Amino acid sequence: MALVDNRWQRTIMLCAMYFAQGLPWGFMVTALVAYLTDEHGINATQAGKLTAIVLVPWTFKLVWAPLIDTMTIRSMGRRRPWILGAELMMAVSLLGILFMGDLSNNLDLLAWMFFIHNCFASLQDVSTDALAVDIIPPDEQGLVNGLMWGSKLIGRAIGAFGMAYVIQHLGLSAAVLVQFVLLLIIMLFPLLWVERPGEKRVPWGKPLRGNDDALTPNRAAAADAIAALRNPLDVFRDLFRGFSLITTFAFLLFGVFHVICWGIVEVVYKTLYIQELGWDYVKLSTVSSLAVFPEMAGALLGGWIADRFGRRKVISLGFGMYGLLAFVFGACPHLWNQYWFAVGYLLLNPGALAFGAVGFLSMGMRISWTRASASMFTIYMTLSNVGHVIGNSVVGPLRDDYSFSYEQTFWFAGLAAVVPLIFLVAVRPEQVDERRGEQ
Repeated sequence: MALVDNRWQRTIMLCAMYFAQGLPWGFMVTALVAYLTDEHGINATQAGKLTAIVLVPWTFKLVWAPLIDTMTIRSMGRRRPWILGAELMMAVSLLGILFMGDLSNNLDLLAWMFFIHNCFASLQDVSTDALAVDIIPPDEQGLVNGLMWGSKLIGRAIGAFGMAYVIQHLGLSAAVLVQFVLLLIIMLFPLLWVERPGEKRVPWGKPLRGNDDALTPNRAAAADAIAALRNPLDVFRDLFRGFSLITTFAFLLFGVFHVICWGIVEVVYKTLYIQELGWDYVKLSTVSSLAVFPEMAGALLGGWIADRFGRRKVISLGFGMYGLLAFVFGACPHLWNQYWFAVGYLLLNPGALAFGAVGFLSMGMRISWTRASASMFTIYMTLSNVGHVIGNSVVGPLRDDYSFSYEQTFWFAGLAAVVPLIFLVAVRPEQVDERRGEQ
């Protein structure tokens, strides 16, 4: 069956694609940066630059979204050709790290390898999100987003702990090769499963037949969405109209500012734990990977609550708790050397983030409207990556230029998480429903 006709098939497909994004992310941002911090003594500014360069290509999603909305190999579907191409290049680009020699002497080159890989990762993400907007019915969005986010977390955990273990025992080259093989295996999902009946797995293949019964509502909506390739100017007009509402514009602003806290904490905790608290990179990567369990719980619970009790509640609770944890951690430096406290923060923090992030994803899908809804959703996600990059980038100035202590840096991060919640007051999904009804 095609993805539009089979709930479990489309769920597995989307989760596999998110796992593929999380695997190299965990390797690059956690295992490799922690390894360089421990073995080669890179400082917070260098770690922040490496982490930020991973995120910069994700701002290119603003370019990818209109592109994939207007170009495709139609016989293979609207999104699959982009997903397949991006997935293949993600795998191939990893191999460049093998030819770099001593990474500690090639940090600039390593940053460029991070950059190139994540250009393709961001393209894969845009294509996957666009596919999700096309084929997931509204009543499945919360739970499926929770499962997708959870799959990305599992990928990140394997990329962090698994690859740190491989680096320790087999070396960096082996860690890269393992990821290369895994990404090629994951590519089988979009290669073998088509979006809609009548499409081909490959351009020279035969069309796949589906059920000959009447179109399901989901298939009918998807068929209408892909009736023809569109003029890019029409896409931009729809985007302008979509963001003309107070609801969508306020959520756009929230998207930029709400993850600055995440970007700060993501960088500063590594140098704190390794260079101040005496942890090594394997220990930090191992404990960080265990956070996949509270993250999974947060993602699934957040998705379930979002579908039943409202997306704004989930976003506010999740990111409010994330900010509160940063405040509490920054206020208790006397407990940082207590193992239970240090580990507790590493485990609880990601769970709160996942809880809120699933609500954000679900709300983004919910209020993406007009025929450019996939591009609208992509813009929400892209601008959140911009905020993430800002968070990574400000760690160096805060610590080096303004001489913020670790405590003050965590307090600043907590404030950056709580203040943007005020934008949610203006986010009313019913306003979008009213405008949809007027079309």
